[in-house]
Amino acid sequence: MNKGLFIAFIFIYIAIFAPFFSFAQKSKSQLEKEKRENLKRIEEASKTLKETKNKKTATIGKLTVIKRKIETTHKIINTVSEEISLLDSEISKTSSVIDALEVDLSKMKEEYAKMAYSAQKTGNSIDKMAFLFSSKSFNQLIMRLKYFEQYNEMRRRQLKAITKVNDMLQNERENLNGKRFEKGDLLNFKVAENDNLNVMKDEHNQLVSDLSKKEKAIARDLEEKKQAVHRLDRLIAEIVKREIEKAMAEAKAKANAEIAKRRANAKTDKERAKIDEEVKMGVVYETPETKLINSSFQANKSQLLWPVKHGFVSQGFGRRPHPVLKGVMVENLGVDIQTNEGEEIRCVFDGKISAVANVPGMGMVVMIQHGNYYTVYAKLGKVAVSTGQRVKARQSIGQVSEDQEDASLLQFQIWRGSEKLDPENWLLKK
Repeated sequence: MNKGLFIAFIFIYIAIFAPFFSFAQKSKSQLEKEKRENLKRIEEASKTLKETKNKKTATIGKLTVIKRKIETTHKIINTVSEEISLLDSEISKTSSVIDALEVDLSKMKEEYAKMAYSAQKTGNSIDKMAFLFSSKSFNQLIMRLKYFEQYNEMRRRQLKAITKVNDMLQNERENLNGKRFEKGDLLNFKVAENDNLNVMKDEHNQLVSDLSKKEKAIARDLEEKKQAVHRLDRLIAEIVKREIEKAMAEAKAKANAEIAKRRANAKTDKERAKIDEEVKMGVVYETPETKLINSSFQANKSQLLWPVKHGFVSQGFGRRPHPVLKGVMVENLGVDIQTNEGEEIRCVFDGKISAVANVPGMGMVVMIQHGNYYTVYAKLGKVAVSTGQRVKARQSIGQVSEDQEDASLLQFQIWRGSEKLDPENWLLKK
């Protein structure tokens, strides 16, 4: 293979395979990140499950943790399957590269052998001298000297090209072996995770069976919770109404002052008539402070700090089937975050404490105002703030309590005025 063909081959190799490996490496990195994150979730859930196992044999709290572990393990297995599929594709591509390099190397060696044989036949110094001195002119002599130089240079380049291709071939073989070992490790990991999944499914089924025998007690507990939720909902609605009325009164006072100022500065009857029309239409001026807070809170949608460092959403927002009672729907005005016993509760955004109250069935409740938005933290065992206090994001406001199911739960809600919002749309994705 001459120099031009070799260089062309190298460029083709880079153009075809390098982008693939670059893309594959990025995808592999993403898959490994997903696997690490899910393994971390499994570790957190296992810690929570260990706490619940130490207390009762069958609880809904324990059931939700096992369901969380099963769901996360499924994700891990799927991620590993994608990694294996990616490796299979890489192994196939690498094998194709090796085959191409081996064919090319064989051809280059054949060409070099022919060149070496030809050089040996005409390589003795007498033949060279005879060939040179048989030149008919000085110019022909110079041309024949250049021919010998170019011929020797071409042999050196061919040998160098063979060495490069041989090195590339060796690297690709090592790369292929590494991928095969990696695939083996992933297959073993997948088998182990499948075994863990089967154990968890058996435990889940046994828990469901045990809890089904307690349907009457669970139904009574559910009714008590509904009453507690209703009390909390009524409390929040009253506080929000009070705050809205207060804000409207302040805004109205400022608006009246602004209107009086504008009327005094109006130079024509037309300007004054326009102001009077705005008053009739009920135009209310939002205070600059409230407008700024609302804008800042809204800008942090899907980026809000989690109210606990460790935990997961065990029951989402809105209506959904009860985990044990068949045909029974439960309503959640926020989200239940299952966490560890004594977990610290943090403020998710700068604000002012609107209320601290003890609501039967919901434990201690802290409500924080952020302009026209409110965050609610219920089922606290201890509270570290008081009404009217200004708080910062990440500031501790108390500790989670333990409910009747032996699961440490935080009920977390977000309101915009009197409208209930889904907190999972506002919290940072874990």
